[in-house]
Amino acid sequence: GDSGGRCGNVHQNCHQLSLTPTLFWYDNTHIVQTSHYRDFVFDPKHKMVARGGFVEDKLSPAMIRNVERFGLREGHGRFGCYLLDDHSGMFFTGHLDGGGYLTADEKDKIQKSIKAKKES
Repeated sequence: GDSGGRCGNVHQNCHQLSLTPTLFWYDNTHIVQTSHYRDFVFDPKHKMVARGGFVEDKLSPAMIRNVERFGLREGHGRFGCYLLDDHSGMFFTGHLDGGGYLTADEKDKIQKSIKAKKES
């Protein structure tokens, strides 16, 4: 029958998504409630980020300290930093050339794959 838009058993028009906690505040494209910025990130009482400051420079170290002190579940939640995983097998985030984590052969395969996708 019709699932009413919910995906218990994955229907052909539904896709599995999950959130993976991250210990870094990424400034690239993201979704956040403005109240989170106003009432937490930039609120002076929390002393997270001063006006004009870089969120990444201040929030990431604070997040890591909080997780070290309270554990992932309790220490991470208030920061609200997650990566959306669509289970496609593609990387969440990173440098296109693989940075320092890939061998030359692995980097070459990625570059060829990117080039092939651009040409198709």
